[in-house]
Amino acid sequence: MAYYLWYLKNIKGVEVKGIITYPKERKKIEINLTPELEKEIEISLKNINQIIFKPNPPKSEKKKYCRKCSYFEFCWVNE
Repeated sequence: MAYYLWYLKNIKGVEVKGIITYPKERKKIEINLTPELEKEIEISLKNINQIIFKPNPPKSEKKKYCRKCSYFEFCWVNE
């Protein structure tokens, strides 16, 4: 959600707030793009770019939740 808020503000020029809803819990959380959150997103984007431009991908690390992850095949297809 935070990334989308950042994208809308910095790329599209639209400032909005977001709401995450949890229907089963009847709970709503409002997300605002704070300067701290904006800085965190920009750091994450720089880190992503560093990974993208490496000659080889980082070594895969098996975690206990890997088998249930939607991206499992991307990490472990060659194993």
